[in-house]
Amino acid sequence: MVPVVDVPVADVCRDLLELLAGVSDGRSSQGRDHPVAVVLALAAAATVAGMKGYTAIDGWVADVPTAVLADLHLRAGALPVGRPSRSTIWRACTDADAEALDTVIGMWLANNLTAYIAAEQAGGEGAGGPDCTASRLLQVRLDGKTVRGAKDADGDQLHLLAALASPADDPAAAVVVAQAEVTGAKTNEPEAARNLLQQIDLNDMTVTAAALHTVKATAELIHQRAGHFVLPVKENRRAPAVA
Repeated sequence: MVPVVDVPVADVCRDLLELLAGVSDGRSSQGRDHPVAVVLALAAAATVAGMKGYTAIDGWVADVPTAVLADLHLRAGALPVGRPSRSTIWRACTDADAEALDTVIGMWLANNLTAYIAAEQAGGEGAGGPDCTASRLLQVRLDGKTVRGAKDADGDQLHLLAALASPADDPAAAVVVAQAEVTGAKTNEPEAARNLLQQIDLNDMTVTAAALHTVKATAELIHQRAGHFVLPVKENRRAPAVA
């Protein structure tokens, strides 16, 4: 979890609701009263509160104060129309562009972490203004995981590769700034990793990963994007030829 700092998120980072508005809505436009940004924001808040499953999320949304709901709708450019139903929450979440949703959440988490680092460097007195790039993230860790209980249409388990960013001296503050599904064999992770790394500003960052990612193409990409890397080399790797 990203530590809380005494800097309003809206002052130093793009607002999450604004970012969610950029996620395409797969629902039919007919009779759509609740903007996708509002529904996704409520679902995200319920998930952070520990709700699991659409029934639990619906129950949590039912307890959100009317004034908060009205404010969410107005900020999203819509008239207040009450709270979304369980079916609306389900349709908005399942029909939304999953890749775009991953991207905007990663952006928001990265911006919050950057603000936290800036505030820490400033002695907790503020992040030094609205520029979220004033302080750089220092470390990016690549981590692949097979998701339990999640399978595709062919019955194969879902395997995700995540890029976690954190201050080098505080790995507990790591947040997922980008992630992608690894299709096919796990050996496809290095290619997925290069696609992920191209989504992140690597300037002065240090990238770490398992030995699977110790490949020339990945190292060259990090170097080209002004980053650094620490990658393990196993004993079975052939030594480079000496001229």
